[in-house]
Amino acid sequence: MNPPLIITIGREFGSGGHEIGAKVAEKLGIAFYDKKIISLAAEKSGLSDEFIEKNEQRSKSSFIQNLAASSVYSGGFFSSQYMPLSESIFISQAQVIRDIAAKESAVIVGRCSDYILAGRQNTINVFIHAPVEVRVARIMRIQNMTEADAMKLVATSDKERGNHYFRYTDRKWGKAQNYDLSINSSLLGIDRTVELLIKLAGIEERGNIDN
Repeated sequence: MNPPLIITIGREFGSGGHEIGAKVAEKLGIAFYDKKIISLAAEKSGLSDEFIEKNEQRSKSSFIQNLAASSVYSGGFFSSQYMPLSESIFISQAQVIRDIAAKESAVIVGRCSDYILAGRQNTINVFIHAPVEVRVARIMRIQNMTEADAMKLVATSDKERGNHYFRYTDRKWGKAQNYDLSINSSLLGIDRTVELLIKLAGIEERGNIDN
C-alpha cells in the first residue's frame, strides 16, 4: 500500500506559492497546511501560536537569550531541552510535518518540508519562483503597498527564508537540484501552474501503482 501523497511547496515571497498550494489541495480534495502547522506545533510545545509565528525563522538570537525567553512559557516542553528556541520550534514543526505525512495526503507549504520528508515515497517537492518585478507588483496589489515598501518586504522575506533553509538543511534555498520541479509562476500564471501540479500528482500516483 502506497503512503499518502504529499506535495511540498517552497516559494519565493510574492510568487503566489501559498495560493497555488491551496488551489492544488482543493482540487485534489486533500488537506492544506501552511500556517496551520504553527497551531499544531504550538499544541506540542506549549508555546502560543503568536510566539512561534514570530520566532520560527529567527536564527541569530543567542543561546542565553533563547533560554531566557523560554522561561516565560511554562508548558514544560522547552524547559528541559536546553537548546535555542529556534531549534526547538523547528524540531516541533518537523514532527508535525512527519505526523501529517504518515496519516493523510496533503499539500505542505514551506518550513523545510521537502528536506524533512527527503527520500519519502509518493512525495513531490516543488519550488515556486517568479521575477522580482512580478512579485513586487503582486505584493503592491495584495497588500496595498508602495513599490519601495514592497521591494523591501520581498528582499527581507527572501533573505529570511534562505537563511532559515540553509541553517536547517545545509542546502541552498531555491536551487533547482533540490526539488522535483522548479517553476516560474509568471510563465503560466497561477491557475495553469495549479493544473500542471495536478497533472504531476497524477503521474506520481500512477508511477507508484505501476511499481
